[in-house]
Amino acid sequence: MIQRIQSLYLLAALLTSAVVAFLVPLFTGREGALYLSGLPIFGGGYALSALLSGVALFRYRNRQNQVVLCRLNIIANFLLLGGQGWYWYQQFAARPEALGYGFFLPILVVILLVLANRAIMRDELLVRSMDRLR
Repeated sequence: MIQRIQSLYLLAALLTSAVVAFLVPLFTGREGALYLSGLPIFGGGYALSALLSGVALFRYRNRQNQVVLCRLNIIANFLLLGGQGWYWYQQFAARPEALGYGFFLPILVVILLVLANRAIMRDELLVRSMDRLR
């Protein structure tokens, strides 16, 4: 059911985690830009985030399951952001110029997932109100 707004948010989160993360650099070091392909641990984190978004996208018949998967994905993205921050602090001595655009992708994914969660909960409230009317 791609016509629902939460499906579009989940699809955007999926594409951000699966495609965009590999196109933009995470860090910029002395050797040049450091992409996700050079850091397999973060690649696994983005793959997990994409997988959770994809599973939540296709679980549209079970809204409670979608909410749980979105919340797990939010937690996974915060852990991914924390791991990236730790790597940045350890490898680049917390220099702001070493940050690439890819460093902030988990924040974008979290925003998309929060919007999807709100839309899922709105649908759930609508269905419950219709059940009361019957």
